[in-house]
Amino acid sequence: MNCPYCSSPATKKDGQLRLSQRGRCLACRRTFTDRSATPFTRLQWPSEVVVVTAVRWYFAFRLSAVTVRDLLAERGIDVSARTVLRWAHTFGPLLAAAWRRRAPRVGTCWLVDETYVRVRGRWRYLYRAVDQHGQVVDVLLREQRDLASAEAFFEQAIRRRGVTPLVVITDRHQPYVRALQQQAPGALHIQAGLHRIGGVTTKAVERSHVPIKDRLRPMRGLQTIGTDQRLLEGIEVAQSIRRIHMTAAVRCRPQTCARGVMRTFETTAMSLRLLG
Repeated sequence: MNCPYCSSPATKKDGQLRLSQRGRCLACRRTFTDRSATPFTRLQWPSEVVVVTAVRWYFAFRLSAVTVRDLLAERGIDVSARTVLRWAHTFGPLLAAAWRRRAPRVGTCWLVDETYVRVRGRWRYLYRAVDQHGQVVDVLLREQRDLASAEAFFEQAIRRRGVTPLVVITDRHQPYVRALQQQAPGALHIQAGLHRIGGVTTKAVERSHVPIKDRLRPMRGLQTIGTDQRLLEGIEVAQSIRRIHMTAAVRCRPQTCARGVMRTFETTAMSLRLLG
């Protein structure tokens, strides 16, 4: 294998059996394994255990870090609850970036709304958007519900997805008007809201808040905006994968759907090995 640091093919293996085969580059004289220069470097446990098991459990189910620690202990893996949280903070945004590369391309009709989450005992604002097919576009946690937050959300969503919306449906929160004029000036802005008898509503994005709020409840409140953004991105990945499988396989057995979700999450996680 080539050196992950200088890409030199002049390498040799040390011939010893370890968690990962170690090699040495004859050009830059650095040692490396198959996980060097990837997000899995310097991890004691195999990457399959770290991401596919512990992180997937924490993001997908209503489990605390202590519960995940105990479940791993039953399988002979001794880690602390703090280690589980550190893995979640590390791999949350990485999994989100990997899933954006693998997920279907988002549509050009976005439904945007914000919901409340508690951070250190204070209510903060989680901006979320879904497209016309129900696929989550992006999420952004902010302290204030104002023009700067709305502009930051649209700028981040357009940059990450590479798609500029043609139609945006929001409630009657006025900062959305100026934010769209700045970030998507050609988009048709429809101010609707949830409580309407007929016509366009924001009901789809309002319903998509429910799984996220249910997952956050066992956490007993978040701590900081920066670290919580990382957790929320990982939770959204787990929920998006499950939502796609549930939509595509309505008539399948729930056990078959659960196995499909696990395989998709595993494939997404293993693609992080290519991020060197």
